[in-house]
Amino acid sequence: MRRVLGLTLIELMITIAVVGVLLALAAPSFYEFMLVQRLKGVNAELVTDLQLARSEAVSRGRDVQVQFMTPDAGASMSCYTLYVDTSLNPTLKCDCTQAPGERCPEPTTTEIRTVQIPIARGVTLALPDGQAPGVAFVSTTGTIRIGNVAVAGRLPTYVVFAQIDDARRLKTDIGQSGRPTVCATGGGLTGVPKC
Repeated sequence: MRRVLGLTLIELMITIAVVGVLLALAAPSFYEFMLVQRLKGVNAELVTDLQLARSEAVSRGRDVQVQFMTPDAGASMSCYTLYVDTSLNPTLKCDCTQAPGERCPEPTTTEIRTVQIPIARGVTLALPDGQAPGVAFVSTTGTIRIGNVAVAGRLPTYVVFAQIDDARRLKTDIGQSGRPTVCATGGGLTGVPKC
């Protein structure tokens, strides 16, 4: 007589139940891992775009503005736009929440890049209270200017936060030289230096 190899229905049901319990235990940790990786990805894109703005300012011979929109109550996204304004007027003129082609409507502005981060992704951008919603990279030096005030002679920084919540937050400082640096303000973010 030949013996048939395989699983009985009871053995299969027990295996499925054990796998289900293991998945239920691992799912929250996996979701948190994905959320932290998304935070790091958003911040890495921000740093790359700030470096792009600095190099574009020098190569174009025109100041490049970076304008941020942080979410208010009921907002669907946080976003930022890199653009050139040939009118040399330091007021912010673009709206990154608009559709492509409508973000920088004035004829003196040229959009370089816009990034929109939906709130549903769990990561938002934030600026410190009282800080201007934009920064400019000066064409001749690549240094920064906040509003119409050049920052030469003092050591201010322009700060942008990429955050999930107050405990999981990355701080990007744009120093006087126009170079961004990143640190973690809260715990729970491995691989990033603490502020």
